[in-house]
Amino acid sequence: MTYNTPFLDSRNSIDKSWNDFLSPDIIEEIKSIESAIVKSGKDFTPDIPNVLRFLCTPLQSVKVIIIGQDPYPQKGAATGRAFEVGTLKSWNEKYSNISLKNIIRAIYYAHKKVYLKYSEIKPKLEVDFQLKPPYELFVNWEQQGVLLLNTSFTCETGNSNSHEKLWKNFTIKLLEYLAGINSDIIWFLWGNNAKSIVNNIEIKNKIESMHPMMCYNKPGRDDDFLFGKINPFFETKDLVNWLG
Repeated sequence: MTYNTPFLDSRNSIDKSWNDFLSPDIIEEIKSIESAIVKSGKDFTPDIPNVLRFLCTPLQSVKVIIIGQDPYPQKGAATGRAFEVGTLKSWNEKYSNISLKNIIRAIYYAHKKVYLKYSEIKPKLEVDFQLKPPYELFVNWEQQGVLLLNTSFTCETGNSNSHEKLWKNFTIKLLEYLAGINSDIIWFLWGNNAKSIVNNIEIKNKIESMHPMMCYNKPGRDDDFLFGKINPFFETKDLVNWLG
């Protein structure tokens, strides 16, 4: 199928299960968003082939949806998968992304039932904590049926959340569609942005928490991402091998 828009035509691997979603109206909306971004004349991220990369994943394989906010604004960091850092090749590298570090901490707790600092987990990686390297982990999750979606699919390079208004209507339609085709999908809603965008969407299975960027072990934070009552990775360990 030809869509006549770079955000779609640059991809040769759109799974045919998305054909019903990619109606003429949706395609026109994507074209309109793309036109507005191009007309601005400003650099944006991620690269065009990765903007809508979720369309590679067969819909029938989707088990879990994780919703982030928008792509990392640093050049080269955004991959089209929420929370993945494209410039990170090894867990032993230094990186500053707090959300990703807390995600790894939460996965560690789901398997070991011990809270450790990220610096304490690093020496254990590939020793007694067999976590795939960062350049493989998110790909593996995707192959297992995890959709890692941002609520905005692009942003200006260096300007976080700058395309929120451009994408909001499209994103709501996408999430409504996903909720409608399979009510058994489990949704990870991390932070106010993720929660608010699905306000008017009926979702049967969801695990809500604060955003992984800010985790504190304090009274009254029962929905803390790391220290709260529910660990999303433990709850879904029978569906997804989060270690990859």
